[in-house]
Amino acid sequence: MRGFQASMLSAAFVVTLGGTAFAQTETVAPATAPTADCDAQFTALDADANGYLTDAEAPREFARARVDAMTPEASGISKAAFLEMCGSENWAQNTPEEGAPFEGANSFTEEQARDRAVAWNVTEVSALTLDDKGIWRGIGKVDGAEVSVAVDYKGNVVTTPKA
Repeated sequence: MRGFQASMLSAAFVVTLGGTAFAQTETVAPATAPTADCDAQFTALDADANGYLTDAEAPREFARARVDAMTPEASGISKAAFLEMCGSENWAQNTPEEGAPFEGANSFTEEQARDRAVAWNVTEVSALTLDDKGIWRGIGKVDGAEVSVAVDYKGNVVTTPKA
């Protein structure tokens, strides 16, 4: 498991007004620091309040851990590990590359493709089938609405609303 470091960054600003220089030093937290939102998310997910998330309590977080090649502890994802994942800059982002899904030789298994979809908030993912263009396709839900799901060989997850 990767360690998490919450260090502070200092920045110095010098402003000159009418020949007089004013200096100010500002200490800011890095963008990857866990937020109160992450803490609240952990608390909301930890249904049994034991300090660890199980796959049943947090399927998205377990899928994301697998996508990121992280191995949760035997007892589940600890709060510290969750805060590390939640605080990372790419945790909440799922912006597929322009033009995705891309055709190509897909080396993902169906389970790996499903993990990618679940990690990006697609729930109730159906069985996925690998089409002749190398794209895993299926059906799922995003915010309760049914969507078509496509996972390409680069790991892009593309959802489109079902009509």
